[in-house]
Amino acid sequence: MENMNGSGLSAADVLAMTKNTDGFSFGGVSGFILLFIFLLAIGGNGFGFGNNGNVNQMATADLLYNQSTDNAIRGLAQGQCNITDTILNSKYDTALMLKDASQQLSNSVASIGNLVVQENQATRNIILQNKIDSLSDTITVLRGENSNLKQTADITNNILSNLATTAPKPPCYYSSGCGCNGLY
Repeated sequence: MENMNGSGLSAADVLAMTKNTDGFSFGGVSGFILLFIFLLAIGGNGFGFGNNGNVNQMATADLLYNQSTDNAIRGLAQGQCNITDTILNSKYDTALMLKDASQQLSNSVASIGNLVVQENQATRNIILQNKIDSLSDTITVLRGENSNLKQTADITNNILSNLATTAPKPPCYYSSGCGCNGLY
């Protein structure tokens, strides 16, 4: 018979089976069965008596196996934690190096940009100075030529005005037909 939860004998079944039906208490068949169970328990490695060395050795071996397995699992878990920690530290260090390299690159580009601007300004200044020098030289040459032309014109005008007032005129200039066949 099964009890309500399906685990085998119910309390009523156990009572019916152990009920003294032969009229003797602990006598007859039921007493003999109980004595037999008690002897098996004492002599057959039951209740902690008898040959339980193998049980202790097996329990110790199982315990050591479980401890070594547990230690191995803990070692693997610790190794995994160490690897994860190393990876995370490496990622962090790499991120810092990339940030520093990016900042250095940015500073270098800015420095190069500033140098380009300075060099462009210096080139402009040189070109402008060369142009100013060239124009200044041209102006100096033109002033010199102008001065020479003016001086030449002044000298020429001065000579011509002096000639006109101081030079004697030929006699035939005043009269018609004298020595020049009347051309003058």
